[in-house]
Amino acid sequence: MFTTLMSVVSSVVNVEFLNMMPLGCVMNSNFHHTLVVYTLVPFLIGVAMMIAYVILKRSGKVEASNTVYGWFLFMTFLIFPSVSTKLFSTFACKTFDGGYRSFLKVDYSIDCASDEHKVYEMYAVVFVVVYVIGVPALYAWNLWKDRRLLNPGQKRLAKLHGEELGMKMAIEERERLEEEHLHIKSLAFLYDSYEPQYYWFEVVETTRKLLLTSGLVVLGPGTLS
Repeated sequence: MFTTLMSVVSSVVNVEFLNMMPLGCVMNSNFHHTLVVYTLVPFLIGVAMMIAYVILKRSGKVEASNTVYGWFLFMTFLIFPSVSTKLFSTFACKTFDGGYRSFLKVDYSIDCASDEHKVYEMYAVVFVVVYVIGVPALYAWNLWKDRRLLNPGQKRLAKLHGEELGMKMAIEERERLEEEHLHIKSLAFLYDSYEPQYYWFEVVETTRKLLLTSGLVVLGPGTLS
């Protein structure tokens, strides 16, 4: 049920959901304020979810703790593209007056050489570590530690029974292991679309999309062609 629900949500949710927050209606906002909202709000929600996860796990409520952890991971999956774009936009400046002045591409009211913007650049560096590096690393670690459950010997089964039957048997075995080790269901949105032997491939896809996004934001459209 949880896996199905996550799949449905991921297919319909707009990852730019934070754009719906009417900052301009409650304050005079610029890109700096938007950056803080995009990075700090999910971070605080994530911290709260992890605190709930630890409390539930220590209380022996394993199923509830697994559900909370699954939603935590899924939240990072949803926000990762939009948050990464905002972070990289902090460093994308356009020069004027023969290179003497530079302004932020997404908000020309912000002088890239100003002391205020330098502070936000340092702030962005911190959250680049948290999100851009931390999220893919978190996925990789979670998948790697349960690799024997996620890939129950597909290559071995393929050698014994052929590629197609071996893959089918590996998927069936993975589904059986999911019922025995319920915690791995929280990772299903990362591996469920791939063959068991390629359980790790979503990390590669996430990294690839990140590189494309960062290139487009920092270098500009058309520079990666």
